[in-house]
Amino acid sequence: MSAVPVIDLSPIRGDDPAAIAALGRHLDQACREIGFLIVEGHGVDPALIAEVRRQSCAFFDLPEEEKQAVRPPPGTMLRGYTPPETNTLARSRGVETPPDMRSLFSMGRPEADGTQYAEIPEARPFYQPNLWPVRPPGLRPAFTAYFREMERLSTEIMRAFAVGLGLPIGFFDDKIDNHFAALHALHYGARTTPAAPGQLRAGAHSDFGSLTILMPPAEGGMGLEVQKPDGSFAPVEPPAGAYVINIGDLMQQWTNERWVSTVHRVVNPEGEGWARRRLSLGFFCHPNYDAPVEALPGTVPAGEAPKHEPVMAGVYMNRKISAVRRPVAAS
Repeated sequence: MSAVPVIDLSPIRGDDPAAIAALGRHLDQACREIGFLIVEGHGVDPALIAEVRRQSCAFFDLPEEEKQAVRPPPGTMLRGYTPPETNTLARSRGVETPPDMRSLFSMGRPEADGTQYAEIPEARPFYQPNLWPVRPPGLRPAFTAYFREMERLSTEIMRAFAVGLGLPIGFFDDKIDNHFAALHALHYGARTTPAAPGQLRAGAHSDFGSLTILMPPAEGGMGLEVQKPDGSFAPVEPPAGAYVINIGDLMQQWTNERWVSTVHRVVNPEGEGWARRRLSLGFFCHPNYDAPVEALPGTVPAGEAPKHEPVMAGVYMNRKISAVRRPVAAS
């Protein structure tokens, strides 16, 4: 049994004010207490999810040199192929561990072409064109269709968040309409050798942005664990077909710490689990680069000052993402 509450998101697509208000209350409670929730009623076609998984596995099965052809060049972030043992997520918390074992294929907004926020040099790496491999040919259309569904779903979740925070339902709409969200196929490859001491599939960390939408592996057994207030970790075990949603550090700051961005990790399998790979699909919703992140209305108690200084969303995210990346070795 998962320690994470299960919530039906479908009321946000309806016109019943009482049901929408109840949804907002449930989300607010979950985000205050644990920062994680399991979402059903999301409306994403299971056939599309299956196709994206299939195309992702076909990509990760390619020879390494073929995958390396879509590694992002300098000045491009959240695009293309990231080999295993390239990132160390625990670094975001100031903890040094061996690098994480997962590899990634990533894409951003389909229309990104480098002209978005051209006047802000630091924003350019997040708005570069996507990098697509020659094979498999079905990867680009499947990922593009799925990305559009994640944009739709993240907008609905942000609207439900607004309701939960006592804000107008469309409060966040103009803060995510030029976003730099990223879709990652998160691949945990099969292994025949044990990990190094302290090495995990994904080290303990909190996410960085406003929210994460994770579709777990089709086979289950994802190894995702969330840290409880007493410091122990509990497994997250969603029903088949449900998404795992969690808020990130930026949303915690945006809500003046009313909501919590919870530490989580992906632990290593035991026994024969080493011989089986796992694939998750993660959509990381980052606001518009120039969205001002300051304490939202109603989150600062009377007589108190906000807990954080205002910051531009992209500046905040740039610092976070850069901190976990390992230097690229000279060729």
